[in-house]
Amino acid sequence: MNRFRIVEAALTAELAKPYVYGEGDCFFLGCAVVDALEGTSLVSKYRGAYKTLGGANRALRKRGHKSLVSFWAAELGREPIAAAEAQLGDLVILRLSDGAEHVGVCLGLRFVTKADKGRQDYGLSDVIAAFRIG
Repeated sequence: MNRFRIVEAALTAELAKPYVYGEGDCFFLGCAVVDALEGTSLVSKYRGAYKTLGGANRALRKRGHKSLVSFWAAELGREPIAAAEAQLGDLVILRLSDGAEHVGVCLGLRFVTKADKGRQDYGLSDVIAAFRIG
């Protein structure tokens, strides 16, 4: 299966799940894509680590991070790349208008994330970091 089909399958499966903190949110969208492209098991590693947005923030701090950028850099063992260098399937961290960070996936010219209202697409100006996956 080619990269496009792998990313498409992972995104379709994750976006079809109900939005539930700690099971089916933007963080797990990113985990599922990384798992699909790199053969890791991040979804099972982190499932149930939190149940609320506050719990997600506490889980992040408990692991020694103040930002999703530093968390993913440590988890993936690599430094972020420039947002404009992101390619299909790469993981991105978005900073949205509310100031919150969200995990997203590069689809080329747009970046998709999962929110409580479903799929949301953003542009390059919303990306604060990107990580090469696969």
